[in-house]
Amino acid sequence: MHLLLNNLSDKELLYRIRKLEDREAAGVLLDRYSHLLVAACLPRLNQEQRAEVVFPAITQQLYARFQFLYGKVNQAVHTLVLNYFATGSALHTTPYEPRHAQAVQHLEARVEHAGTNPIERETLARQLEAALEKLDATERKLITQFYIEHHSLRELARIHNSTAEKIRNQLSKAKKKLAAQIDGPGL
Repeated sequence: MHLLLNNLSDKELLYRIRKLEDREAAGVLLDRYSHLLVAACLPRLNQEQRAEVVFPAITQQLYARFQFLYGKVNQAVHTLVLNYFATGSALHTTPYEPRHAQAVQHLEARVEHAGTNPIERETLARQLEAALEKLDATERKLITQFYIEHHSLRELARIHNSTAEKIRNQLSKAKKKLAAQIDGPGL
């Protein structure tokens, strides 16, 4: 069974963990991201925070987080490790997730659902147009050039006399604003 689960995507494994309470699927995810867990923890280990205590606590919290995780597993692992060491091992069972991150995840799920549902597609298109109108002109132009006109980051950096990294950060901020506006205050 472990070999079959190894071929599943992270999204399918998370589904199995949530709906079927499949502990073996959680084991596959932990195995898949153990290198990230170790790489993020090793520089922070010391005499006060020893590996014998840190790794079992983090894996236990990670398993608990898998029960309701919808986002990217690598981000969840990294955030969990950072929170663990920043809060002095006082982790909560329901970790804080920024509002904009929740909005982006919710919007991604709606877009995926809209692919097969024409009513949802129309509703989402109207909301997207309204939210785009509320953005600044520069953000709207950047989103249009990147997502609709399909300019690369390098081309946008050249057009806007900037670096690709700055353009990437601006796009990320604009995407979060857009998702938060579409998602509304109801979350």
